[in-house]
Amino acid sequence: MIKLRFVQSLLFFTAICFFIPKIAARGGHSDYIQPGDGNASFHGTARHLFAQEEKRPSVELTRGYMTNADLEKAMKDFTKKCSKISRLYSIGKSVNGFPLWVIEISDKPGEIEAEPAFKYIGNVHGDEPVGRELLLRLANWICDNYEIDPLAKLIVENVHLHILPSLNPDGFSVRRRNNANNVDLNRDFPDQFFPMNEDLSLRQPETTAIMNWLREIRFTASATLHGGALVANFPWDGTEDKR
Repeated sequence: MIKLRFVQSLLFFTAICFFIPKIAARGGHSDYIQPGDGNASFHGTARHLFAQEEKRPSVELTRGYMTNADLEKAMKDFTKKCSKISRLYSIGKSVNGFPLWVIEISDKPGEIEAEPAFKYIGNVHGDEPVGRELLLRLANWICDNYEIDPLAKLIVENVHLHILPSLNPDGFSVRRRNNANNVDLNRDFPDQFFPMNEDLSLRQPETTAIMNWLREIRFTASATLHGGALVANFPWDGTEDKR
């Protein structure tokens, strides 16, 4: 039930962000939706999502987390099942050579449009695996419902959604926070106050892949899913005195 609530929150976040005026993505723009554009049922759909109760077989609840091989297969199977609205691509490889797979969901995947682009990243820390499952679950919900549910249709037709379930597959495979070089990827990016890693040659391949990805696509908004605490961080929320 916790997973379902989290997926619903992600959907709600994506849909709400879509209505931000004069949004820009990939150099384009998006006119925000006005009443009467066929979206009258959006609010009712959102309320319905949060009111849903889902019953799942006990076998699913006890099977454990997907392995890296399981996740890769699930993502490839997803893009076959939902080939009309998705594509699978890699932004690079981990230290141990595992591809950093991304699912893009859109009515025109791979094309440049004047629509907002969103990205979701999970498993930055190898020992925080819930985000992997949640993000794949989000993708499957959209795939299963975009032809029948107004909210799913809204996302597919008006957003480019990029989902990277696992940034740290090497850390996940050995059940530890850091990557294969024992580096905390969440501390490996440039920082305005704390120059922990100014030498670009020392930056981890997973970090470099994300930075290159951000240069390629102008994401309007993004979220990174961690685990183990009720915390919400936002860009530039640090201070020089560490408060």
